[in-house]
Amino acid sequence: MTLTEFRYIVALAQTRHFGRAAERCYVSQPTLSVGVKKLEEELGVVLFERGGSEVTLTPVGETVVEQAQRILEETDRLKQLAQQGRDPLAGPLRLGVIFTI
Repeated sequence: MTLTEFRYIVALAQTRHFGRAAERCYVSQPTLSVGVKKLEEELGVVLFERGGSEVTLTPVGETVVEQAQRILEETDRLKQLAQQGRDPLAGPLRLGVIFTI
């Protein structure tokens, strides 16, 4: 289970098409298909119903995709926090003075 696979299933859920999801993720369609299938096998559930030209989410797929989206958002938040920590001038400035001044 990787963040890349989470990005694949979120893109596929949003586009409902393997080709467009692959374009959105900047990978080939077979690469995206393998990633989605690998995640489904690892979880032991089918996330997407594959029809002729349309892809739909299964009920468990909806739940998994929602959680994957939250994980990706929290990962972005973690990166932002780390970026802020690199800047020594970011954050509150604490200044101490004696009472008589």
